[in-house]
Amino acid sequence: MLNTYGRPSVILLVHEDKSEHNAALALQTGARAISLDDFSQSHLANDPNIVIRVALANLDTVRKLKTVLAHRGNGRRIFLVDPDKRVTSVHASVLGADVLLPEPASALEINRAVRKQLNLPAHSPHSATVMSSISAGVDALDASFKAIVAGPQLDTDGAQLASEQIADAVALAGINDWLATVRGYHLGTFQHCMLVTGVASAFGSKTGMSRQDVMRLTLAGLLHDIGKAVVPLRILDKPGALDEDEQVIMRLHPLAGYDYLKQHSTIDAQTLSSVRHHHEALDGSGYPDGLIGTDIDDLTRIITICDIYAALIERRSYKEARTPRQALAILNGMAADGKVEASLVRALSTIVIGQKAV
Repeated sequence: MLNTYGRPSVILLVHEDKSEHNAALALQTGARAISLDDFSQSHLANDPNIVIRVALANLDTVRKLKTVLAHRGNGRRIFLVDPDKRVTSVHASVLGADVLLPEPASALEINRAVRKQLNLPAHSPHSATVMSSISAGVDALDASFKAIVAGPQLDTDGAQLASEQIADAVALAGINDWLATVRGYHLGTFQHCMLVTGVASAFGSKTGMSRQDVMRLTLAGLLHDIGKAVVPLRILDKPGALDEDEQVIMRLHPLAGYDYLKQHSTIDAQTLSSVRHHHEALDGSGYPDGLIGTDIDDLTRIITICDIYAALIERRSYKEARTPRQALAILNGMAADGKVEASLVRALSTIVIGQKAV
């Protein structure tokens, strides 16, 4: 799979153990995690970008990698090295490293390295502000996903501060530049959450909502999929359509997110409702509660169309991204079928392409 710049967009994370840190890195970078024992030349068929997080001071490990990486394609090789052991940098260079990152490296640093290696252009004159907001959002998501798995209280204040930073950056840079920057950093599941957050924030500000309501909408976008933290990675990262049993598990995420936030945060009731009901449809065909029409509040209706729009404009391993116009056409069709509110789709169209959907 190639990105719009004609370079590999698939990312592999090669690791030596199924630690929480490796799982988090894979989730945040949109990478496919592969153990060193299983890593083979067959994994290089699609010419991926490769992030290698192994003990490079171990000669057996280096020999294994040398064999697998003998053929060189266009994919970037990013090695995470021990800054206190020069030999790890030497071995990484011998193995064809394009960039070295000192451990511990964050998902954002890895994605920056991929972006730099692919020579992707800056999307906005406000890139520093935008990147700072993306970093704040990713950090808040990371903390939230870890919290729901481990069970402690959510850092509600931290999530709200990140939402404020995102809202200010979106207002400054404009929604399309902000979205382009997020998409360029390929943050996997977190990328989707960030896209929804940006679209929701722009919707609130561009339709004249109060600052308080814009913040509520932005926070709802940031946390709407927090329940996906409990979905097995084999389902969450599956490179194709889910089967019936997998869909049943995936559809538990709104309830998981709602239950956790209700018990372990100070999030207000409206935001909680949007987390639980963002997959509901006006005609009653949604889940988890099969709500109909006026049973679905306004905040949730907005998050729903922002969620759908974001999913449509994302490129995933099994589908290409829709253009904004194509995504809006699909939403308009859903409105005609009575699933989402037509007036909200028209408002979204004005925000993202400057005119009403046809």
